Amino acid sequence: MLKKYITPQKLQLVGKAWEIRHALRQEKKLRGGNFPLIELLSSKPHQSGS
Repeated sequence: MLKKYITPQKLQLVGKAWEIRHALRQEKKLRGGNFPLIELLSSKPHQSGS
C-alpha cells in the first residue's frame, strides 16, 4: 500500500517500487510531461497519509 507524506519541504512516498513509479507517472500525466517534482510540493496542500 502506497503512502504519501507531503510537507512544504519534503515529499515522501512509501511503498513498493512499482507503486511509487505508478504514482509518479500519474502525477506526470495529470500535470504535463515536464512537470518538476518540486512544483508538486508548492501546488498541493499539506496532507499526510493516502
